[in-house]
Amino acid sequence: MAELKRPRRRQRGSVEQLRSGAFRVRVYAGIDPVSGRKHYLKETIPAGLRAAAEADKVMRRLANQVDEQRQPRTSATVDQLLERHLE
Repeated sequence: MAELKRPRRRQRGSVEQLRSGAFRVRVYAGIDPVSGRKHYLKETIPAGLRAAAEADKVMRRLANQVDEQRQPRTSATVDQLLERHLE
């Protein structure tokens, strides 16, 4: 019997290993409503024995935050928000 292949889901984030051995995790969180730029949630995991496994866990946690809309929607500073409000 032929095996059905499911289309692969596009990965929501990325894990990058830094020169120090640490891992940087980035997950796309949409467009920043203040600046109009792409907004990413980022976290760095220090180098260690289980750093790669921990980076995968962090990527799933950040993706869940985006899914549940529990992340900050903007990375604007208070000054930027006040300026925009006072205009």
